[in-house]
Amino acid sequence: MNYRNSKIRRSKGFTLIEVLTVIAMIAILSAILVPTISQMQSTARKTRDVNNMRQIINASQLFATRNGDLLPQPGHRVSNGQLNFDPTDTEAPSIGEVAAVLALESDLNDLNIWISQSDANAMQLNGPTPVLVNGNMNSDLADTNPLDDADPENPTSSGFLSYHYVVGLTLGTPSQTPLIFSRLSNSGSSGWGPTDMYAGEGGHIGFAGGAVNWFETQGAAQPFAQLFQDDGTPATTMDSALPTGADIAEN
Repeated sequence: MNYRNSKIRRSKGFTLIEVLTVIAMIAILSAILVPTISQMQSTARKTRDVNNMRQIINASQLFATRNGDLLPQPGHRVSNGQLNFDPTDTEAPSIGEVAAVLALESDLNDLNIWISQSDANAMQLNGPTPVLVNGNMNSDLADTNPLDDADPENPTSSGFLSYHYVVGLTLGTPSQTPLIFSRLSNSGSSGWGPTDMYAGEGGHIGFAGGAVNWFETQGAAQPFAQLFQDDGTPATTMDSALPTGADIAEN
């Protein structure tokens, strides 16, 4: 019987140079991909914000068709499933009260629409959360500690809604008038600051005509100069861009 000698081949290990080359390639790919992925995520969040703001604008226009061409006014409030209107009330409602009005009249009853994933200071929600509970504004919109009860419909943490809303407009208001915008800590300032939801990068403005645009703060001395005052001159602040009789519903 003949036996054939078989050669045992030993695998050759990686050299140090090869290992370092692979590590360098991984580092280069990470440097390219990580910022790209981060930018894609940021763009996706902003796109979601734009879509939500458009839903709010559409709901506002629907509200007006049912209420004598009036968009939500300072005197609109919801109580026990009914819309009340006091035309003598000139005090701006809270943004939560505006959300309740649109939830009742335009069926915009998901609080998530008013929350941006880019907003670190926004109320944190645990799934679908109604704006209206038993015909009234969700009490946690006015509660400084929504964790103090066990209602599963309630938010999981306190915080802000992500947008401010201009009350006092009508369907006849010029289309370029701001209606809703990314939360602004100071409506008398010339732009969004580092404590606002996009960390001073800028913000969205949704207009009465339905458009939603992004406005840069970084590198722009006065982003609101692209807006206009009643007399047609450029605005300097959000306040100055509002028509007479309008006010801002805030948190």
